[in-house]
Amino acid sequence: MVAVSKPAGRQNIAVTLLTAYLTVLARQPLATKACTTATLNFLQEEIAQRSSGMRASDNAHEKQAALQGVPVKKSIIERIVNKRVLQFSLYGLLVSGPLNHFLYELLGKVFANRPKTKLNTFLAILAQNIVISPILNSVFLAANAVIAGERSIENVVSVVRARLLGMMKVSWVVFPCVQLFAAKALPPLVWVPFFNAIAFTFGTYFNTQGKIRTLKAKRLEEDGEDKRD
Repeated sequence: MVAVSKPAGRQNIAVTLLTAYLTVLARQPLATKACTTATLNFLQEEIAQRSSGMRASDNAHEKQAALQGVPVKKSIIERIVNKRVLQFSLYGLLVSGPLNHFLYELLGKVFANRPKTKLNTFLAILAQNIVISPILNSVFLAANAVIAGERSIENVVSVVRARLLGMMKVSWVVFPCVQLFAAKALPPLVWVPFFNAIAFTFGTYFNTQGKIRTLKAKRLEEDGEDKRD
């Protein structure tokens, strides 16, 4: 009897899970992408809140409010799952996932009948980076601002304007290389999970950095109020 090593066993499990995911993706692309985005957004927001220090700051404010006799009221759901984490997950399920799907479906239809030449590959990547990526990043920043508590349209727009260019600069440097790598080295079937992994990594980074900036601005504002008092 041949013993199966642990690494080989883990590799088989990973291949089985990937195969199952790709099968579901082929059968129900919109629902699968929406659920995938919701799950990744849940993890992204949870990681960003903890690594930026925002979760610790919120907990400290809640404890201080409780000591002052004005405890923060939370629903049953909020006691189980952080409100912003849930909102960001719902944004992925209802907005980001479907929007991503339809934009790339539209792009696929535009280039569907064109020959697979280097020029058309370049044009497809160019369209992704100057049309699709700015739309998705703008919606992401706007949703992030609303989830963080912004309710004024002017403030949301100012957040998008202030952060979009920096986000796009990184996207324009990194993602063409990622897309070329995928086009040359990976079969089309695994592009979706591959791009999801890359987007998750950079989304978590930008989300964390945005929360760090928000915390710094909040602390500066509180320090200014203390000095005036």
